[in-house]
Amino acid sequence: MESVKVIIVGGGAAGLAAAKTLGSNVDYLLIEAQNYIGGRIRTIDAVPNVTVDLGAQFIHGETNNLLYEICKSLDCILPVTDIKKILAITSDRTIVDPEIIRQVLIVWEELLDEARSIFGDTTIPKNYPLSDYLLEHLKQRLLSAIPSLDNLVDAFCDFFNKGELIENGCFKLSDLSLAEYGSYEYLNGLYEIEFKNGGYRPFISYMKSFIPDDNRIRLNSEVIRVKYLKENHQLLVNIRHHDKTSEQQQPISAILCDHIIWTSSLGYLKENFSSIFVDEIELIEQKQDAINNLGFDVINKVIMIYEKLFWPENVGDIILLQAQKQKSIEFSNSLKNLLKTEKIDIQLINTIIEAIHRYVVLPSTNIPILICWFGGPAAVLLEDLSEYIIGQICHEVLCYYLNISFKLNPLIRVLKSEWYKNKFIRGSYSYYSIKSSTKDGEQLRATYAPDGIPRIQFAGEATSARAYSTVHGALESGIRESNILLSIMNK
Repeated sequence: MESVKVIIVGGGAAGLAAAKTLGSNVDYLLIEAQNYIGGRIRTIDAVPNVTVDLGAQFIHGETNNLLYEICKSLDCILPVTDIKKILAITSDRTIVDPEIIRQVLIVWEELLDEARSIFGDTTIPKNYPLSDYLLEHLKQRLLSAIPSLDNLVDAFCDFFNKGELIENGCFKLSDLSLAEYGSYEYLNGLYEIEFKNGGYRPFISYMKSFIPDDNRIRLNSEVIRVKYLKENHQLLVNIRHHDKTSEQQQPISAILCDHIIWTSSLGYLKENFSSIFVDEIELIEQKQDAINNLGFDVINKVIMIYEKLFWPENVGDIILLQAQKQKSIEFSNSLKNLLKTEKIDIQLINTIIEAIHRYVVLPSTNIPILICWFGGPAAVLLEDLSEYIIGQICHEVLCYYLNISFKLNPLIRVLKSEWYKNKFIRGSYSYYSIKSSTKDGEQLRATYAPDGIPRIQFAGEATSARAYSTVHGALESGIRESNILLSIMNK
C-alpha cells in the first residue's frame, strides 16, 4: 500500500501554504478533489487577454499581511490612481447628489464601527443578530444626520443590508452574530486591494512553484474516509478518483500516512465531516458542534462583458436604490418569451431583481466589464439560470435605471460563479452565526491527537481567529498548521 508522511487535503490557499511551509524535504502529498489548484480562488480567461476572478477577488489590508507582501513582490497589484465615483440611481431614475452619498457612507461606517466595538461585551447575548442592531439604529441615525434623506432612507437601509449580506457571506443578516461581529481584524491600508489583469493567477502560480514536482499533487481525488490505526499509529485514507468515469466506476484507493492537514471549506465539512471521520468518535465529538454552529453560506457574482462603455467613464460603482413600491421593470419581449419557454417561475425572477443593488466596474482592463454581486436567496437561485438569462436580466435592469436602450449596448459575454452548486465547496466563506462563538472557532482549529501526537490538523479560512473569510486568513492557517507539524517532526 502506498504511504507518505503527510497528506494535505485541499489545494486552495491554505493547502498550498501548508505545502510551501513543509518544504520539499518532507514527504507530503497534496490531494485536491477538483480538477484545478486554487480552491475558492478561480481565475479564468473571460475574453482574449482579459481575466476575471470567479471567486476571491481582493486583498484585504496591507500591514502585517503576508498575502499583500507576496503579491506586491509579484507586481500583480493594481496601483491606485484616481478614485472612481459612485453613481447612485433611484428606481424612479433620479441620480442622487454625490454629497448625499458621501454623508450616508460616513454614517454607515460609523455605525458599523460601533457594532464592531461591541465584541468582547459579555452582556450581549450571542444570539442577538446584527439585523436587530441595524433595525434599531440605522434609519434613525441616517435621518438624524441627513434630515433631507426622508424619502430615500428606506432605500438606503435596503441597499446597506444587501451589501452586508455579501460582505459577510451570510444568507440573511438575522443569522449574523452581533456579539462576534467585531472579532474580524481589519488590517491597516486599503480594505479592498485590486489586482492587475491576471487576478489571483500569479499568486497561485507562485505558491504552486514550491511544490517540487507534479507527483506531489493528485487532482480529481476526494478523500472520502479517514481512520486512525492504533496498532501502528497511522491514518488510513480512502480516496475516490473523479476522473472521466461514471459515478459507478469511480475507483477508490487507499494511502497510509502519519499526519493530515485538512484544509477543505467549512461548507464541505458541514456536508461530509461525519461520514469521512465516522470511525473517529472522539474527533466528531470534538468538532461537530463547531462545524454546525459556524456560519457558511453563499454569495455569487455575474460578470457582464460589453463591447463599448455606456456609463460615465469616471464611474467605478453603480448603486441602485429601490423604492419599496417601485414600478415593475418591463423586460424585452425576447427575454419574456425566453423566461416563458424555459418555464422560469416569476417569483424566482422577482427575487433576483430585488437582490440587484450594485454593479462594480472591473478596473484592471479597458474592456468594459461590470460585476453584479448577489447574496441571500438570489445567490442560490441564479445558479439554476443560464449565463445568458441571468446576464440579460442584470443588463436590462441596469439599462432601466440608466434610462437607456438595452439593444444599443449589447452584452458580448456573461460569466457567473456557482459556489453553492460546487459539491466540494458548498458556499463562499465563513462567518460567526448567532449559534456560534469564538469557542467554536477554537474547536474547529484544534488538533486531533488520539495518541497524544497531533494526527489530524485543520486549516482554512474558517479556522482563522481574526481573518476568517479571507485569502490571507487561509494562507496564515496553512503556515500555522505546518509549523506545528514541523516542530513535532523535528523533536
